[in-house]
Amino acid sequence: MNNNVERFVLPAQRLAEALQALLELPDQVIAPVQAARGDVHFGVVDSADQIQTNFGNTLVSPIEYLLPSQEVMFEYRLGPQGQPEFTPPAPPPERIIFGIRPCDVAAIEYGDHFYLGREPADTLYAARRQATTLIALACAKPANETCFCSCCEGGGPVSESGFDIQLTPLGDQYLVEVATDKGRHVAQQWRGLLDAAADELLEVREAQTREVMEQQLETKSNLAAAIRRITAEKVSPEIWESIGHDCYSCGGCSYLCPICTCYDVVDVEYDDTSGVRIRRTDSCRLAGFVREATGHIPRPTAASRARWYAYHKLSYDYHEQYGRYGCVGCGRCVITCLGQIDMPTVCARVRQSETEAAS
Repeated sequence: MNNNVERFVLPAQRLAEALQALLELPDQVIAPVQAARGDVHFGVVDSADQIQTNFGNTLVSPIEYLLPSQEVMFEYRLGPQGQPEFTPPAPPPERIIFGIRPCDVAAIEYGDHFYLGREPADTLYAARRQATTLIALACAKPANETCFCSCCEGGGPVSESGFDIQLTPLGDQYLVEVATDKGRHVAQQWRGLLDAAADELLEVREAQTREVMEQQLETKSNLAAAIRRITAEKVSPEIWESIGHDCYSCGGCSYLCPICTCYDVVDVEYDDTSGVRIRRTDSCRLAGFVREATGHIPRPTAASRARWYAYHKLSYDYHEQYGRYGCVGCGRCVITCLGQIDMPTVCARVRQSETEAAS
């Protein structure tokens, strides 16, 4: 935990005032809102009444505001003398994302490693990341019955890092943690609403967090055991075949995962002299993703693609590159997988191979 974090208390009955104060800033405010049929998703708000605070987690991660499923990289055209001219996209607006759950905060930290921690850095991601302030909303209970963040490194119902401000509900009040200059800028709007937090509140928060994590352990997603076996390549081909057999190759797990980074780049022509280059989300669970120029597909079976996917999620090698494993326990794969081979199930089958070998 960052020792430079400033801690305050916000009475729960004054949360609406704090949210209204956010809307008085010039920043665009993104927050959980309710759709017509009751689903909650993140969207632009202009009224505090629109903001939902009593929700589990959204099916689509708010990371879409940092990594949109489709984006323009640049437009191009040929000038009068045939020279190419490039027009970059407009700068992103200054944004505040309120209500982001700790699992998605952890996913953004992973994205920071992937897109900014290597050369060349991804300038499109960097611009949106710099323009975004994250106000996390910690979980006082498991957000959904499918959550298993307590099994993931760096995961859990409360963020340890990565946020600008974090609100943790504790009965009739919120523990407010301000961690960055961006967060302090927002907290200035809450003058008169915040009181200094007593040290005892951290103990209350820790007790609440332990209770939430114990409830989540029912999911039994033992990632650590699966990581050891996958890294050591001790998973039998039969296990990957069984997982591949149940995979519909729809890509849903990748499209909803806040950590997956597969994408495709396509050029769309307006006419003979102009067009646009677009980046769009893709999935390594699809055979066409790895199709080579010759037409050869190096991972032609669902089993081979399942193994590749799991290895990138759960191996020491990728932990060394990006600072954490490729799963934050948000449970979205559990919700979307048609074949019921979500991450907890994959881990269970990988561990099963060890049990069978010992018997």
